[in-house]
Amino acid sequence: MTRQTLRDWVHRYNAEGLAGLWSRTGSGRPPCLTDGQMEELKAIVVNGPDPDRHKVVRWRCVDLREEIATRCR
Repeated sequence: MTRQTLRDWVHRYNAEGLAGLWSRTGSGRPPCLTDGQMEELKAIVVNGPDPDRHKVVRWRCVDLREEIATRCR
């Protein structure tokens, strides 16, 4: 731990109490999929691929990426 980190934590604690020490999420790029699309993706992963239709017996990242691209256009 650096002195700067400790200093930042002390300032956050003094300003906000214990709530100031909780981990904070950074503001990153917003997700590409909506909440509904994420739920659909979850169902796709849980149910697994249809071997006749998808030509695979288990999902790989590349297969899921193609499936998402075709469904979410």
